[in-house]
Amino acid sequence: MKKITVVVGKIELDQTRAVIVKESQPADANGDGTVNIFDLVMVAGQFGKSGAGLSGDVNGDSSVNIFDLVMVAGQFGKSGAGLSGDVNGDSSVNIFDLVMVAGNFGKSAVAAAPAVLANRLTFTTQQKWSIQSAIVELEGLPVRSQAEELVLSLLIAILPERLPEQTQLLPNYPNPFNPETWIPFELSQYSKVSITIYNVAGTPVRNIRMGHLEVGSYVSQSKAAYWDGKTDTGERVASGTYFYTLKTADYVSTQKMIILK
Repeated sequence: MKKITVVVGKIELDQTRAVIVKESQPADANGDGTVNIFDLVMVAGQFGKSGAGLSGDVNGDSSVNIFDLVMVAGQFGKSGAGLSGDVNGDSSVNIFDLVMVAGNFGKSAVAAAPAVLANRLTFTTQQKWSIQSAIVELEGLPVRSQAEELVLSLLIAILPERLPEQTQLLPNYPNPFNPETWIPFELSQYSKVSITIYNVAGTPVRNIRMGHLEVGSYVSQSKAAYWDGKTDTGERVASGTYFYTLKTADYVSTQKMIILK
């Protein structure tokens, strides 16, 4: 496996996957002490170029590419000295640094970027929040330049699913149901998660332990809690009304569901 060591962390790259293993301080591409829009703009301006001394070459591999953009986006909003994502040297990592990286990104590379990113990159929760902040700021611009549009499309490809702003329990589906249902929820912070199902008398009939989960939306059938209509001992419950309670480290909420047979 080929390993690429960068200033803000390590990206391990093979044919199927690249993982940012550790986030460290640098990403201030313009050297102004803050990782912000200006750094993104600066990186975008040299996207696709190669050679020594490129200001958008954040990771120092003599090429301005998607990995430089990822490094800047992962430190978006940070301020201070010595940030590698601060491309334009204004002590903050911002939109301008992103755009400086992405501006010369080739059309073929842009087309391939979403598929590449979806399969190869994994981010920490903090990096996801930084990327989401950049997306929100770009979407809020009344007018976007071509480079800014490019950065926005690439960041959405990097982070296609937004992080939830708050933890919440959602309605189960289908409801009414027979014999199975899914219980979706969203987490705004890493937490241990459990769901308990009660009958109308308030007696627990099933406890679903989800374990410790990362920030994210657990809505699809592959991610949501699943109940097969059975008790903890494997017996099928009777038709009627039941209640389900989501419990995390700092959140408890209950909703109602109905089994019809």
